[in-house]
Amino acid sequence: MLKKNLYPLFLILLFFSSLQIIHAQQPRLASVSVDTIFPQQIKVSWVYDQYIDSVTIYKCTQNCNIEDNFYKIAKLDMADLEWIDTLANIASQNYYSIGWQWSGKSKPQNNMVLKAQQALDGCPNSISLIWNPYINMTDTLDYYNIFYRKIEVDTPSFELLTYTKETQFTAKLLQNNSIYEFVVQAVNKNNLLFAFSNIVEDTAKVVITDPVSVAITRVSVVDDIAIEIDINTDIFPEPENFHNLYLLRSLVPNKSANFIVIDSLSYNSNNEYLFIDKDADPLSGLYYYQAFVKNQCKSNDTSNVMTNIFLWGHRIDDEKYKDSVLFYQAGVDLYEMYELLVNEKPFIDINLLNQYVIDVEKFMKDGLATTYKIQSKKFTKRWYSNTLSIPHEPVVYFPNAFYPRGADMDKSFYPIISFPSEDDYFFIIYNRWGQELYRSTLPPVPNEYNNMQGRWDGTFQGKECPAEIYAYKLSYSYNSGKGKFSRSGTFMLVR
Repeated sequence: MLKKNLYPLFLILLFFSSLQIIHAQQPRLASVSVDTIFPQQIKVSWVYDQYIDSVTIYKCTQNCNIEDNFYKIAKLDMADLEWIDTLANIASQNYYSIGWQWSGKSKPQNNMVLKAQQALDGCPNSISLIWNPYINMTDTLDYYNIFYRKIEVDTPSFELLTYTKETQFTAKLLQNNSIYEFVVQAVNKNNLLFAFSNIVEDTAKVVITDPVSVAITRVSVVDDIAIEIDINTDIFPEPENFHNLYLLRSLVPNKSANFIVIDSLSYNSNNEYLFIDKDADPLSGLYYYQAFVKNQCKSNDTSNVMTNIFLWGHRIDDEKYKDSVLFYQAGVDLYEMYELLVNEKPFIDINLLNQYVIDVEKFMKDGLATTYKIQSKKFTKRWYSNTLSIPHEPVVYFPNAFYPRGADMDKSFYPIISFPSEDDYFFIIYNRWGQELYRSTLPPVPNEYNNMQGRWDGTFQGKECPAEIYAYKLSYSYNSGKGKFSRSGTFMLVR
């Protein structure tokens, strides 16, 4: 009879217990982390649930993919929220799970075991770090932070070395015979939960302080459209220790902040490298080059700074056959090895001066335009400057606009030119879409403005062309000498 009286009470208790189960969260671990305060111990923490009074902690050290291998290790009040496993071996993986009344076990988490060893790249002053993945972190894993410190008399705090999403990292170029400590921290995507590995220490055995020998040996202009840069480095018996050779460029001398990386090459066994800078314009001025070598075993180093040879010049005023020629180069003291070419023929050896006045009258039989170039006198691999061309023919002028209803001399468009040959002359006008509107194979007659030979009147097929921008192209030579010349540009038709 008493049992029958207790049965309704049992049902009521069961009802309220079921309500508690409905409101309770599924058991979840927050983190399994090594407490880095000495002695190092594993700390297990979990997500708080107000409907649960106690938490049971389960542990596994072998074959932990089988749930039955997890055994009960502790039972605590929910209010504690963390527990330290003082008996855990932090040098091996320990898996933990939690559970509470009427629930199964949570997804397991394991501590990270960090190991340090001599780097596999063959560099004795490097230390390789490797650790097991950290699994089942709440809100999922995002990345790993790697912290380090050098053990000294006054040991500093840990500093952030780098971060990675991999489970290995090589710390390089460490100080000779110094002891280092490392620890890895797993971070979740919300940056709210963290888990630490054990702390490991290792000694950097040897440091190689000699820098990598790297030198720019030649900078040469190629066909006035690119610049070649030759570089020599040390020969490396173990090419895996050599990463890359980087080429840097600047338009400003002696300001390292303005050098930018424009290309890179991998190691080759003969220690000779050739870069081709196709983005440079050798006709515009000097480009400053420097090389930077990135190496695993030696200290990184930069090369000397060297430029291309830039040639510039002009006709001297009131001197029909004399030119002033100047050249510029930085970072090389080899002027005595160069020679100046005039119309592709050796003319004079270059000395420490960098400016010359050239009487080119004796070269005029080779053409009306005089070209200059500097080349090295070595025959192994020459250096070249840009090609400088200084014309000696009369200048051709074009107006930048014309008005068909204006004065006689302005009402047509034509080149102002003296003594052109009629043998290979042509003058063409295009509209903005590239359509040919006018062509003449005869030059205009000087001072005969009503004679429309070689002059465009602004019409096409008998109709007036609209006021807008047009393009021209002129090809010609002179009766007084050899040489083919061309001009092109744009002008405005005004209505």
